[in-house]
Amino acid sequence: MNFKIANAAPHSPEAKQRADADNKARIDAARKFEGVLMQQLVQVMRNSAKSGGLGGSEGASGQYMSMFDDALAEQMAAGGGIGLASSLIEAMGGDAESLNQLPSRAGLPMGDDTAAPQGLVPSALSASQGGLRPGRDVSPPLPGLSGATAKLAHAAYAISAPEGGKQWAREGTLTERDLASKLETQTAGGTARFAVRDAQGYRDAYKCNLFAFEAARRAGFEVPVINRDHGYGFPTSNNVTSDAQDGSMKGNWAEVVPGHRIGELKGKLERGEVALMLTGAGSDGRHGHMAVVERIHEVKLDDKGEVQRIEFDGYEARADGAQHLTRRSWNRLGHGEDNKLARNGFGAIELLALRPAASPQTPEIRLSDGVRPSRSNTP
Repeated sequence: MNFKIANAAPHSPEAKQRADADNKARIDAARKFEGVLMQQLVQVMRNSAKSGGLGGSEGASGQYMSMFDDALAEQMAAGGGIGLASSLIEAMGGDAESLNQLPSRAGLPMGDDTAAPQGLVPSALSASQGGLRPGRDVSPPLPGLSGATAKLAHAAYAISAPEGGKQWAREGTLTERDLASKLETQTAGGTARFAVRDAQGYRDAYKCNLFAFEAARRAGFEVPVINRDHGYGFPTSNNVTSDAQDGSMKGNWAEVVPGHRIGELKGKLERGEVALMLTGAGSDGRHGHMAVVERIHEVKLDDKGEVQRIEFDGYEARADGAQHLTRRSWNRLGHGEDNKLARNGFGAIELLALRPAASPQTPEIRLSDGVRPSRSNTP
């Protein structure tokens, strides 16, 4: 990596800006390296220690401790680690004194509801929720995320962790705190607001689209809204997928990623340069689905270049609640997999790259006008 400054006077504002950016890149790289090392050290200590201490089955205990170890290593590195990051920054010619002046996750505004959760919290689930299952519980985002990728993942975690994700279950009830959009417009019959109250919290309805769009909205990305029966609301996953199949999105709120570009976007995702969302259309009368993507492991395309199968890490609102899934796979109809973390039978699968909102205060892109007034304003 080249950190030299060119074509700028030594003390010019441009030179200082580049120097600051270069030093931040050094800090990010050093923190990530130390974080990986800390994970390995914690795992070695765990493997050399005697088992026990949590009770329950050996498998459940091991799964919980593995998640705890990951969170512990991440927090140790963020809190200063073993001093390796400082040494690495100095070896690269950087300013190690600025290490603790920057947030521990690149690109995250500290102190708001999208920032990294503080403290050693490996999972938001309580013991009453049936124990921990690897890859399927509301756990913090994976270590090493940065930039746009981290913003979206942490927003997804922030809206699911407080109640263990149960408010996003099919039988769960959402409140205006969960769908916190303040979008409203004046109509002839009153004010048309965001539809969460009129929809009575969307109880007994699938909420995967609401979850994914609310996470994107809170993370500062553009989200589409449509005219529902009363007020504005998010479009369904089937509608989003159908819209994406012609290669563009109404309102231009996201970019449809063609199959041949997924490899390129995979690298950008790992570097925190892009935030991705998955949308799938159901088949045979089934509901579609949506997900927030943290990492892409594998993609298989058909002879037309369309996604046939994708394996990823990310967040979803499923029938039993919002969950953080690792090695999750989505499969098109006829290409199913026989494992518990597979979702089979999609009619189509599309990958969307989100666009930063021009105004974080109003990230909603209206796809329809003439919305009717909110029931809450009706006498």
